[in-house]
Amino acid sequence: MARNGSQVLLDALQARGAEYIFGIPGTLTLPVYDAMIDGAGATPIVTRHEQGAGFAADGYAKVSGNTGVVFTVPGPGGTNLATALRSAYEDAVPLVAVTATLADNMRDRSAIHDVDMEKALAGCVKKSFTPDSVAGIAPAVEAAFRWAAAGRPGPAQVVMKANLFQAEEERVIIAPEFEGPPPAPPVDERALDEIAESLLAARRPVIYAGNGVVAARCERQVQLLASKLGAPVVTSVKGRGILSEADPLSFGLVHFLGCEEMLEEADLCLALGTGFGQFATFYFKAPMPKNLIQIDIDPERVGRNYPASVGLVSDLKPALEGLIRRISDAEDAALTEGHVRVREGKRRYEERLRSFSTKPTEPPFHGLFVMKTLRENTSPDTIFVSDSSATQSWLMEQAFVVHRPRSILLSEAYQSMGYAVGAAIGAKLGAPERPVCAIVGDGSFTMTCGELATAAALDLSITYLIFNDGEYNALRHSQKHVFGERYIATSLNNPDCPALARGCGAHGHRVESAEALGSVIRESQAGGGVHVIDCPIDRDVLSSRWTRTVKSFRGGAATAPPPDAGD
Repeated sequence: MARNGSQVLLDALQARGAEYIFGIPGTLTLPVYDAMIDGAGATPIVTRHEQGAGFAADGYAKVSGNTGVVFTVPGPGGTNLATALRSAYEDAVPLVAVTATLADNMRDRSAIHDVDMEKALAGCVKKSFTPDSVAGIAPAVEAAFRWAAAGRPGPAQVVMKANLFQAEEERVIIAPEFEGPPPAPPVDERALDEIAESLLAARRPVIYAGNGVVAARCERQVQLLASKLGAPVVTSVKGRGILSEADPLSFGLVHFLGCEEMLEEADLCLALGTGFGQFATFYFKAPMPKNLIQIDIDPERVGRNYPASVGLVSDLKPALEGLIRRISDAEDAALTEGHVRVREGKRRYEERLRSFSTKPTEPPFHGLFVMKTLRENTSPDTIFVSDSSATQSWLMEQAFVVHRPRSILLSEAYQSMGYAVGAAIGAKLGAPERPVCAIVGDGSFTMTCGELATAAALDLSITYLIFNDGEYNALRHSQKHVFGERYIATSLNNPDCPALARGCGAHGHRVESAEALGSVIRESQAGGGVHVIDCPIDRDVLSSRWTRTVKSFRGGAATAPPPDAGD
């Protein structure tokens, strides 16, 4: 019996290892969901909004390292996905979006959901494929998966005409072909010779490791290289945990105490898999040595924001393995200036943190107290998911130590509000053995809180910690510091979040004392199910990172305040 297009699509997704299909069914896509009943392939995850489906697929891909799959109806289903796809594009997340569209004979007739889905999402995906027959579905899916994972990862699109879902598979001699991604460039051995010589000659080398290291799964190679050179490792936000931040060579983020001085004194920086984005470099003001060696798979990122003295376009893993072979005869570095600088920076912060911790705390809480309490009451392998803006920046405090990669998920470059609620669902599905905690602002939470019902329906164990200050607080602080305390359109009329959680089948908690905060975090992590913790936050204090961001925006000094600065 011939298969129909729906079965061919599901078989093609299964052949590429798809575990889940995130999305919402619609009239025109019901044949695919009907085929899922008899199939043994991917499990459908039905969300409450297509944007939530895209964010969930993003979180799944970031944690698992696999390609996420999202499936939408024509028209609004596909356009609702645009924000999530562009966020994944900016953050180099491999996704395949299967977007249904009308049959050719229904186009341009004022029919329901008539949108050219390829054009509508052209700026949100690396490549789009539209099969014209059932025979073309599997090749299109295969091509989309290859494009999503190739080079710098990102989303790819398969546009499925609705008439193909129930059409029978044709007998063909030659299957249609679709354009494949360009091959990775060969490693330039001469360039590696030059880079290895420079690394061995450097007296104060630094390694700056970005998300490309995580995507290429070469964290171990970075650790080996850092150990051989005695080089401190600085990471981008999404690269945190490449080297455990408890390691003597891990400096963490650029704004950590002492890091900028170290970069200014360094005589070489080896930048791996990073584009030196605005958020990571404080409007590109972070100092970098003139001797900057940059290795990245994307040629457009090499030298784009900081001039590279040596730029190498290459897959990171073979390049790093080549460098390690070239310096393998060198002895492991003993205590270096890099070790001393890392140790001194951590000591200075710990002194300030101890001073901060002696002060009494009561609601509304200082954000640093909340993050310190959260870190102390969660396991080292917890995955933290965050939305954009001020709430996200509290995760970047030096007191919040990250121990392993794929532990901090966020929409960094695109800064999508509403990201965390859906992404936490995907993260838990991608790594069911790891605890998941989403830190989300009250404004972001109410944008996508319908996905609580999705998480509860799936019986997932997720903690949602709401920073509730009653404001779009990142904007309020910009109004304070940039617009002379002229406030408008930033105050929120929030719902009763614990009651809302209970209405969705989750557990709802409101924190009313400092002692209760640690207790409820432990309960949420141990008790199973979805827990929503409504935590009152002092609206008038900012993280050190966000303070610097605001000052950079208004052109002020970019110096990090102590933990108790409160401004």
